Amino acid sequence: MKVRELLPVRRPIPTESPSEGNWTLHKPDLREDFHSHCGYCGSYDGYRHTWYEVDHFIPKSLLDGKISNVEYKNLVYSCKFCNNKKLAKWPSKDIKIPVLNNQGFIDPCDANYDTHLYRTHDGSIMWSTELGKWMWEVAFKFDERNYAIKLLWEVNRIRQIVLAYAHELSKMDTNSEEYQIVFRKAGDLSFKYVIVHNELMNHYNNT
Repeated sequence: MKVRELLPVRRPIPTESPSEGNWTLHKPDLREDFHSHCGYCGSYDGYRHTWYEVDHFIPKSLLDGKISNVEYKNLVYSCKFCNNKKLAKWPSKDIKIPVLNNQGFIDPCDANYDTHLYRTHDGSIMWSTELGKWMWEVAFKFDERNYAIKLLWEVNRIRQIVLAYAHELSKMDTNSEEYQIVFRKAGDLSFKYVIVHNELMNHYNNT
């Protein structure tokens, strides 16, 4: 599976035109363009919106007036965990060289991102190339964060199924046997959602 279900696409003209240093004003647009998911690990932001930040794909420390620090095409909607691991990592001193000797980054809006990393059946993120291994092990430390990444994927997977059941139920006769079957399935999954969600919250509260 792909790390992100949907490829993020930055809009050509953002809503805001912030002055230098005010890149966070782009956050609402980025959240929409990245489908409310972290551009790097694909985690859904619906469980704690404050965990999500605006990352500079090319680190701010390297911009040095070459491009603005509010340049929309250089910004990524990122969970704070990916942002804090990535920090100012870059494989060279040249902003035009994002990859060098199998170290570096692929812009998450580039479809090639998903050729280097993939998601397993249980929600873990794994690498498929040497560059992917560097991003997995060094840049984002997905190996150290595997437990939380799996929980985030699982709780979102359950959420999507429950929403699909709810949509089905809205079109059914409430007195039908089929309605009762789907209603029970949705109820069972909702209970499982609460369990997994609590496990996720406990993990973060204890780390």
